[in-house]
Amino acid sequence: MKNPKELNYYMPAEWHPHECCWMQWPYENPKHSGYGDVPSWSHFDFDKGRLAWASVANAISEFEKVKMIVHPDELRKAKNLLNNKIQIIELKIDDCWARDSGAIFLLNDKNKLGGIDWEFNGWGKFKPYDSDNKIAKFMIENSSATYFKNNMILEGGSIHIDGKGTLLTTEQCLLNKNRNPNLSKEEIEKNLKEFLNVNKIIWLKNGTDEGTDGHVDNIACFVKPGNVIALSCKDKNDTFYDRINENLEILKTSIDSRGKRLEVTEIEMSYKRLIPNDDEPSSYINFYIANDGIVMPSFDDEKADINAKTIVQNAFPDKKIICINGIDISMGGGNVHCITQQQPKSINEHN
Repeated sequence: MKNPKELNYYMPAEWHPHECCWMQWPYENPKHSGYGDVPSWSHFDFDKGRLAWASVANAISEFEKVKMIVHPDELRKAKNLLNNKIQIIELKIDDCWARDSGAIFLLNDKNKLGGIDWEFNGWGKFKPYDSDNKIAKFMIENSSATYFKNNMILEGGSIHIDGKGTLLTTEQCLLNKNRNPNLSKEEIEKNLKEFLNVNKIIWLKNGTDEGTDGHVDNIACFVKPGNVIALSCKDKNDTFYDRINENLEILKTSIDSRGKRLEVTEIEMSYKRLIPNDDEPSSYINFYIANDGIVMPSFDDEKADINAKTIVQNAFPDKKIICINGIDISMGGGNVHCITQQQPKSINEHN
């Protein structure tokens, strides 16, 4: 089968109108292993997590349909916490990070829907992941989308695109030997260009979280073509100062697919460290762009929370901003963007 680019499919920007948002409900998998090795993931409280996931889902349902994939053992809890606008879909799953284990949806030049089923390997460190590796195919079939199989390991949180041919990612994640050790940087670039229909890839160096090996959605995202919001750090004594400012320098000197210098808006990180025995900063970049709203995390850090909300509101003046306390989601290793996956509006039947 031809690749998506050859068939005129592309990954639209996250602000493209959505058909729905996909999520996965937290499942306390008794067979999970490896979480204790990463401090930020070992403090996850499932009861608090369910409440946080429900808060995000219920907020997004104000703006668009939400499809929540729920393990059979969790149906009762999910129904108790989710509002009746949310569609619950029963399916055996391992974990709850829909951005990473779910499909990446595409549109073609006729606005028909496609979806990519990448390989998922539990971020190269956590098991089991067999059930989660089947979720992308399930989502694509459920959505009546054209199915594309990609044998490269990739999580949705490791990339961000502008819908006009430019992609952001990090070397720490995509070049990590626990993902695709047999692929060179050039081969990974070729794969991304063929499947997402991009022609310019901007490589940042390092992210800020250990669990995902530095996903880009914690440090930078497009808010419109040519315009990026990025995490900043002003404290020269902070342990993340060098790596965050290295990324900012790369962004400020980068050219996008249209040959234009990127415009970079900075969001200063919260300097509160929320996770015991871990130095990971909290990221306001990890928000979800819904049809008429933004659902973004806050961290009980009033000054930083207000500043971040103001910047995001200025970037999206026509959208309603809903802030959800992101601390309990952070304890699992990510935030609002990590637990959501948009499906763009298309002309497919059965949508």
